[in-house]
Amino acid sequence: MGRSDPVVSVIVPVRNGGNDVRELLEMLAVQTLPRDAFEIVVGDDGSTDGICDGLATEDGRVRIVPGPPRNSYAARNRAVRVSRGRVLAFCDADCRPEPAWLERGLAGLERADLVAGRIRFIVPEPRTVWTLVDMDGTKDHQRQVELGTAETANLFLRRELYDAVGGFDDSLPEHGDFDFVKRSVAAGAELVYDEAAVVWHPARVRARSFLRALWVYNRWYGAREARANRRPEGLQLRSWIPFVVTVRARRRFGRSLVPDRRWLAANGVRPGVAETLRALPVMYLVVPYLRAAAQLRGWWDGRALRSS
Repeated sequence: MGRSDPVVSVIVPVRNGGNDVRELLEMLAVQTLPRDAFEIVVGDDGSTDGICDGLATEDGRVRIVPGPPRNSYAARNRAVRVSRGRVLAFCDADCRPEPAWLERGLAGLERADLVAGRIRFIVPEPRTVWTLVDMDGTKDHQRQVELGTAETANLFLRRELYDAVGGFDDSLPEHGDFDFVKRSVAAGAELVYDEAAVVWHPARVRARSFLRALWVYNRWYGAREARANRRPEGLQLRSWIPFVVTVRARRRFGRSLVPDRRWLAANGVRPGVAETLRALPVMYLVVPYLRAAAQLRGWWDGRALRSS
């Protein structure tokens, strides 16, 4: 790398992101890290809305890497291949980093190989029961790190680690970030949580978007497990006894049996009694049954992939 190469490459995938990318660039423009210390590389996954037109800068600090529509992991891999930084900072197009995000993430890498930063929620108004359940079950990076995994919504690592583990497995459309981090940890990388490196992520508000995300994620988790000749959790009998499996899982991780008040309060949400009662059927019936069904479908998909 030359002297003018940046320290950090911010890697962002997008497909038809509307104004998300432009708003993200505005947030990155006010980072406390000097502007010449980082570049932004956007992996365009076959967008057709023209949102990436005119975003690239003449100085190369913002670059667009177009490609055919495949998935976000293929877009990330493509962006990394042309990036120049010693450190890779992954962020999603709909995230909003705080001004010290890059500086804090770099500081975290002084004590670890992978840094999973804090993800806070942008809460819609008015929020719905789907918002509450979405927040209750996602984006808790501290808990994910305890389980040896993390998300690319807020993740820092050195380029040599990315190269050593072969980047993201982009042969399947989802679950690639969890797979990548787990492979990195299995290879000996140290993963830590750093609450000082903060991005904000929008919480879902509609049933359709929440249920679709739950199905897609769990389907391809099941497919990855089956392709690796492992049984996804959805094939276990207890997964089809939703109340039992949900209670056991929440007690295992020290969570309350209602929407996690500690986690919700940390994101500025304090649900009332009526809101809590509306969330319980979704938490104890809809989510576990849909999760198990999606993993069963994924297991079938994964078996076919393995045989081929």
